[in-house]
Amino acid sequence: MRTADLSVVVANYNHAALLPRALDAVLAQSVRPREVIVIDDASDRDDSWAVATAYARRDPAVRLVRHDRNHGVCETFNEGLAAARGEFVILAAADDYTLPGFFEKAVGELERHPHAGLCCGYDSFSHGPDGAVVPAPSGWCDVPTYFAPEDVARLARRNLAAHGTIARTAALRAAGGYLADLAWYGDWLAYLAVAFRHGLVHVPEPLAVRTLAMAGSFSAGALDRGRHVGVVGAIVDRLASDAFADVAPLFRRYGNAAFLGTDLVRAAARRPDRWTAPVIGLLNGLSPEQYRELLDDPDPAVRELAGFFLGPFWRDAARERASRAAEVVHLKNLLELARAAAPPPGVAGKLRWVAGRAVRRLRRLAG
Repeated sequence: MRTADLSVVVANYNHAALLPRALDAVLAQSVRPREVIVIDDASDRDDSWAVATAYARRDPAVRLVRHDRNHGVCETFNEGLAAARGEFVILAAADDYTLPGFFEKAVGELERHPHAGLCCGYDSFSHGPDGAVVPAPSGWCDVPTYFAPEDVARLARRNLAAHGTIARTAALRAAGGYLADLAWYGDWLAYLAVAFRHGLVHVPEPLAVRTLAMAGSFSAGALDRGRHVGVVGAIVDRLASDAFADVAPLFRRYGNAAFLGTDLVRAAARRPDRWTAPVIGLLNGLSPEQYRELLDDPDPAVRELAGFFLGPFWRDAARERASRAAEVVHLKNLLELARAAAPPPGVAGKLRWVAGRAVRRLRRLAG
């Protein structure tokens, strides 16, 4: 059986009942990983360590790390990322699991596209650990396709499916891994930073399954408004920093931070520099309904920001973007008609000249 230069990091905390499913799915892949690093984050309510030890005894690819105190999700995954020896890495939670063929498909695409920073599939999930797999089609493509950074920023309106993503280890490390102050959004920024720097390959099918957040889970902390605003504020800090200066323009241009919801505006309102371009540009992309909702916020700074985005400047900008998009479509249609028509003798040069003008016009509009 072929072995890929892939490190699988499995973070576990009191998931003894689900850990065998996760490890069985990894070890049964048609392409085996180079190593499987299981990190038990000081489980204290079940026999997780005994389960992990039994797998390590049976399979030499399994390496174990045991914490004597709980480090948390981000620190645990970063420890695994630092220890990974493979060219590629996947950071997997013990309550999620991979589907057959995942490693073969994803690693194969990354080998075919050496410039791509990661490969991901659908954000497939289940309701509870025993629920049926629910695919969440992206609509990006019908066959595995490489998308350049600009295209990813235009299409990625939500989170990339971290549980169904294999990244180049060096690229994920360069992005800082899962930044602890970003909590449950650590994977969101890490993988978008990699994709905005290197592009990605998307395989349009379910590759892995995540269990939807349950009470007491790590991501359930997002339900606490005060805590959520604080975490979103940390994201704004990062995107306004020099470390992410190369990718922040894509976030501003395409409104990718709007995924964070209205708390994005609430977090920005706390900043003394909220009216500067690096910050206010990140607030673009919410719906008019979301901005209107914020007009009732008790914080006057929030209301002021929301009013700005409902004002004439942004309405005019939206109309201009819509007009340019319509013109791009029109010019593309004209080009297709020109290419489909067989030119009569003697006018081929003129047709090329007209087509060249249209292409240049398209480039100006896209820029």
